[in-house]
This record gives sequence, C-alpha cells and structure tokens, in this order.
Amino acid sequence: MIFALGAFDGFHMGHQRLLETAKERAEKSGTGWGVITFEGHPQMLFNKDSFKLLFTPEERDMLINYLGIPIVDKVPFNITLADMLPTDFLDHIAKRVSIDGLVIGENFHFGRARLGTPEILADLCAERNWSLDVIGSFRLNGEIISSTSVREAVLRGQVESACEMLGYPFMIQSKVIKGDGRGRVLGFPTANLTVKPNKIYPARGSYAGISHINGKWYPVALNIGYNPTFEGSRGLHCEAHIVGFDEDIYEKTITLHIISRNREEIKFAGADALVQQLKKDIKHAKAKAADYMRCFPDVLDKFARVGN
Repeated sequence: MIFALGAFDGFHMGHQRLLETAKERAEKSGTGWGVITFEGHPQMLFNKDSFKLLFTPEERDMLINYLGIPIVDKVPFNITLADMLPTDFLDHIAKRVSIDGLVIGENFHFGRARLGTPEILADLCAERNWSLDVIGSFRLNGEIISSTSVREAVLRGQVESACEMLGYPFMIQSKVIKGDGRGRVLGFPTANLTVKPNKIYPARGSYAGISHINGKWYPVALNIGYNPTFEGSRGLHCEAHIVGFDEDIYEKTITLHIISRNREEIKFAGADALVQQLKKDIKHAKAKAADYMRCFPDVLDKFARVGN
C-alpha cells in the first residue's frame, strides 16, 4: 500500500497533490493507496487553548468521502506518539497497516522534537524497502498554500480565497438548535447552528452559501456574529436563512458551504433597517449561489453524493 502521510487539517490543494501522487504510485505498483493521518490534530495536544481546527472530525470525514480516499488509518495522537523517535514512529504505523511506500510534503516533520525530517525519512524508508515521494509546496498566484494560510483567510473572512486554496468551499457542519425566533418574527426564519468551540469560524459578518437538504441545493444567507442590534444577545451566533426552505429541521445536522462574504457585521438603528439589509443580503446570496452552481456543478454533485 502507498500512503500519503500527514496531519491533513483541511485537505487543501497541496494535500490533494499528495493524494494524487499516492494514487498514481499505487496504480504503477499494482497496489492500493490511502492516507495515514492522526486522530486528534497534533496542535490540539500542544496548543489546545489557542488552536482551532479548520474542520471538525465529522467534517473531515465528509471531505475524506468527497475526495474518494479509499483507506484512512487514523493514528491516535498523544504524548507517547509525539515523543517517539522517528524510527519508532515508523515501526508503530507499520504495525497498523501494510506499507510499501509513503508520500509526504516537503515540510513534513515527525517524531520527538520534530526530528523526523524528509531527509531522515528517506534513509528510514530505504532501510525498510519503502518508496518515498517528497512533494514540493503547491503555489497559487505565487503564494505557497498551507493549512495556516487557509486558516488565516477564513479568520479574515476571505472565504473566496480559502475556497481557491481548498479547491472546494469552506464549510460548517452543525446541528440546528432552537433560537429566540426573532428571524421568523422579522419575516426571515433562520436555522440556528451550534457553535463548536474548537472550530474556526469566519470573521463576523454576512455571507452567501449553499446547503444540500433533502436532495436539493438551496441558497443560504448566513450571519456570523453577536447580533449587536438587539440587547441581551450573548455569545457568537451562526444563523442561516435558507432561501426557499421552511421545513422543521430542529436537531438535524446540516452542512453550509460558504462561498462569498457580503459585508461586515453591522449594528442597525432598529428592526426596520435590519429588514432592509436582510433583503439585500438574500439577493446577494441567491446571486452568488446561482453563480457557484453554474460554475462548479461537479463539486456540488460530489458533495451531494456524500451527504451530511
């Protein structure tokens, strides 16, 4: 088996090049391919108070299905694994799966104090008669793509840029919970999504997205923020007006694919001003959703097949 090896927080375009190489190498060798990654991102162990994931484990599983990765071995990441010498780390993963070769990015390090460099890995693979492909960084518009650059784009609200680097829209998969019902009173019912403390959310503001519910794609006008127009609103809110949809989906899990930022969060003078802006937000969401569905039908077809 040929395995792409890495933390894979997001499967951006650079990661997808590793997957393509693993698949090609496997086809030439007449064997299978897959991914070796970690159950629990390494940074969640070392920087658990500050590090947030691009995608939750459930979202990453959805991406694994979307990308058609046939075999995934998730190695539990803990202090014992982090403190292993490079050779012990390789012995450990070799006990879990049958390895004929590995594919890594040029910046991949592993083992105690990150001593396992690509150069050291090359020697260790040669000792085990494994092939090793070290893939250079993927560049977009001259800039290196990394999980960090995707994360920074999302935090700035630059979801279009994040989408380019990922090769698919940034997404939020979460359960719909009861809200205060204010959206319905205003004429724009919203699905209120559980905010997960270990996940990155885009900068506060209004966004356009799409969601696949009950076999159909719907435009979504999404607001992420603290609802400053209304007194007594606390904590971060993630509220989605699903255009043309008015079914009961409380306690159900839905996935929002975020494709464009419309504006920053605004504190309005009152409900009337907010309603007028919401009409503009919905118009923007419908236009952006229509554009995306026209330009990227293959992406949406694949996500529709893997479901929530």
